[in-house]
Amino acid sequence: MILATQIAIGAMQYRSLDSFWRLSGDYPYAVIKGEILSLLAYNHVGMRRAGDIDILTDRFTLSKIESELKYCGFTNRDNRYARLFCLSASHQLLPYKKVIGAVSVNIDINFDLFWGEYTGKRIDISEFLSDTIKMDIYGCTIKTLPPLKAIVQLILHHYKEMNSIYHLAGHNCINYNMFKDVYYLWKNNQEAISLEKLYAISSEYEIIPIIFYVLYFTNWIFKDTELQKYVDAFRTQEGESLLDYYGLAEKERKPWKVDFQTRLEADNLYEFIEDDLTEADIEKLERNRKIFG
Repeated sequence: MILATQIAIGAMQYRSLDSFWRLSGDYPYAVIKGEILSLLAYNHVGMRRAGDIDILTDRFTLSKIESELKYCGFTNRDNRYARLFCLSASHQLLPYKKVIGAVSVNIDINFDLFWGEYTGKRIDISEFLSDTIKMDIYGCTIKTLPPLKAIVQLILHHYKEMNSIYHLAGHNCINYNMFKDVYYLWKNNQEAISLEKLYAISSEYEIIPIIFYVLYFTNWIFKDTELQKYVDAFRTQEGESLLDYYGLAEKERKPWKVDFQTRLEADNLYEFIEDDLTEADIEKLERNRKIFG
């Protein structure tokens, strides 16, 4: 019953964008996570909770993607201040929405794989989207990332969720399902996501400590001897130093007061970090809440 409901909602969401998929076929973009991840990780649509449709594109294509969404009846609550903030300090725009019956279809447009505070080497999104593949979702032909880049995107997303004070304060952003997605995406695509291939692309993008961080906790749960080989290969002193800390920027990084098991099972992570937040942290948290709600 739950699967049937998920599929029904997913089909409605994707088909509501039928004109967008046809109009945007020549643009550089990829649908990420969501139903794409259901197929790549679990070989079936509807295996993950129906949520937003996430689109990754480059900054040069943002206005074109937005124009096509508006043509399809989607709107967002953009204003000059919010847009400047998103473009300068975030990785995404405010969501586009369209209400169909009792369901709100939400579209998140991402233009970066990292976060505003990131100071390392940036990934060229145009290059990242250069080898997208086509996939049929509910009768709609869409473009998405090949498995190797899909797991890179997913791991970067999870690292951000697990370390962002905004996310730690707002929702249960460390949970079993996020690691389950990583595990089965890897397990069901091991040829495409071989150790050699994943290490090579991670080295190119200079993200080996981040990949280690997420793979470490994934295998902490699943205890797979093959995945352990990846963990060992990606292990660095920098990666290990991240394991018991949170915070996306080095200046805001703080040690966890509870172990990973407690974090994984907690319903409210904010109670574990609230007393450690500085005035600057709280100001940043309130600013993000004001923009993104």
